Amino acid sequence: MIRVFSKRWLKRKQKLKEKSKSVYTPETPKLSGDEFDSEIGKMAAFFAHEIRNPLTTIIGFTQYLEKEALAKSETNIAQYSSIIREEANRIEYLIQELLTLSKMHLHNDNLSIIDVKHSLKKIVTIYSLQFEKKNIMFTTNLEGSLYISGNSNHFERLVINLIKNAGEAIQKDGTISVEAVKEPHKNIAIYIKDSGPGIPKEQLESIFHPFYTTKDEGTGLGLPICKSIIETMNGNLEIWSEPNEGLQIKITIPESKHTSIDV
Repeated sequence: MIRVFSKRWLKRKQKLKEKSKSVYTPETPKLSGDEFDSEIGKMAAFFAHEIRNPLTTIIGFTQYLEKEALAKSETNIAQYSSIIREEANRIEYLIQELLTLSKMHLHNDNLSIIDVKHSLKKIVTIYSLQFEKKNIMFTTNLEGSLYISGNSNHFERLVINLIKNAGEAIQKDGTISVEAVKEPHKNIAIYIKDSGPGIPKEQLESIFHPFYTTKDEGTGLGLPICKSIIETMNGNLEIWSEPNEGLQIKITIPESKHTSIDV
């Protein structure tokens, strides 16, 4: 498997090398930002695909070993197999996040008109129940007739990531406020604010960098994915934070010209 992987990567590397030779000549311009991102995305997808195949086999066999060991009361083997499976699942999750990030800028398909108020109310309802044990309360201020254009699954993932981060930042007994309003110049603004400890100013510039994380088990890809989703929707993101005063995020997305389901 390693030998096959190496051969495929060498071929890919050679193609990139040949392309770079043609790109960096005086007669032709350098790769644009979008072209560079596209190449990085293709490389990430290549690595993720090659890693996922053997990883699927590892997970499958550890599940089998765990089941057989438990049936035969071999507790040590069952315990070790369980640890291997859990760690393999973590890698699988990281691969999925990496694939999501790599594909985000390549296309923006499945476009539709998104009812912002409807999506936010649904997500708040779900996470109100999930954060109930931590006594985290939600407050909302959602104007009606708020419509944007984009991929609804991506948009809801964006909001879910930000609300999950807000909830995880609060240890216990806190609030998360969600607001959506119309702004001048035909924009929709979404504000998400939490009462957590906030983020030091020196870290604010880094939190949207891939793989940067302050969490013990974080991948560091959640916020970069959020940033990519906003960019595909021609939107903008602003963030404010002060120590012990929580964190506030503002998402600005152009208002849709339509209010029907199909673009």
